Amino acid sequence: MNKSRGFTLVELMIVIAIVAILTTLAAPSFKQLIQSNTMSGAVNTFLGDMRFARSEAIRRGGNVVMCRSDAPEASSPVCGTGSGPGGNGWVSGWIIFHDLDGDGNKDAAEPVLRVQAPVTTLDSIVETGRSSSSTKFRFTATGRFIDLTSATNLQFGGNPTFANAVQRLVCVNLGGRARIAGDGNSSCGTNYQ
Repeated sequence: MNKSRGFTLVELMIVIAIVAILTTLAAPSFKQLIQSNTMSGAVNTFLGDMRFARSEAIRRGGNVVMCRSDAPEASSPVCGTGSGPGGNGWVSGWIIFHDLDGDGNKDAAEPVLRVQAPVTTLDSIVETGRSSSSTKFRFTATGRFIDLTSATNLQFGGNPTFANAVQRLVCVNLGGRARIAGDGNSSCGTNYQ
């Protein structure tokens, strides 16, 4: 009698069917995990740059600006509306510069401290719950905003690309501090508006 080694065609088909079922069940969870990691990276980059701008303002004695830019990687980037490529707020990118003359606009002689390229992994970073739009954050020597109307709420990600559970709401208060309020169902409360 010969001993048979290997798999039969039926056994192989059963294994393939089980793998297909498990893959089908795991795919939605994996997609949400990828979106969540993408969201975390974008939010952390924005918050890190806000903290950097605030600390540089304290270190340099004020007049540091973080602003949206329609072309942040240009040879001479300037502040813009954020309605350039992509047109969805801060996702177009931003620059941080030392505003030597204190006018809030990027002039040729003013040094760029940091540049953030367009955030291609998100569909939008927009203000929520306000009639006006914050296109720049100007910091004083104490780390507070020069213009108190700069306090805002920023919604990272939009429907239908990102579910509410994956979206993030960032609250920027009058003192120039930013924090994550939670997912797309959260609110900033009265202290952060």
